[in-house]
Amino acid sequence: MNIWDLERITGADVATTLEERFMGSEALYVRFLKKLLTDANYGQLKEALLSGDIKGIELKAHTLKGVCATLGLTELSDKFGNVVAMVRGGETDEAKLKAHIDDAGNKLRQVLAFIQEL
Repeated sequence: MNIWDLERITGADVATTLEERFMGSEALYVRFLKKLLTDANYGQLKEALLSGDIKGIELKAHTLKGVCATLGLTELSDKFGNVVAMVRGGETDEAKLKAHIDDAGNKLRQVLAFIQEL
């Protein structure tokens, strides 16, 4: 696999992200993508959900939304953005939040599996 497969497999915007954020350097882009492999925010998001910490859910989902957007992982950023929008809209139902967080988590696992192969 190579970096260009990221678009096909995960819906990432590789061309724009490389040009606008990583000065066209594939090596730099891959280095930053690999940082996502050790990022603790998703685990902390799940912990916030389990403890009913709505502010924590908003904070961690917003952080992941931004990180994913910076890396050109548009679909994944949108999924975390949905969680942020739910919380900011007043949603506190644990089952509804869990469904959206799990959906984002499934996409995140797909992305991480790809990144692991780079």
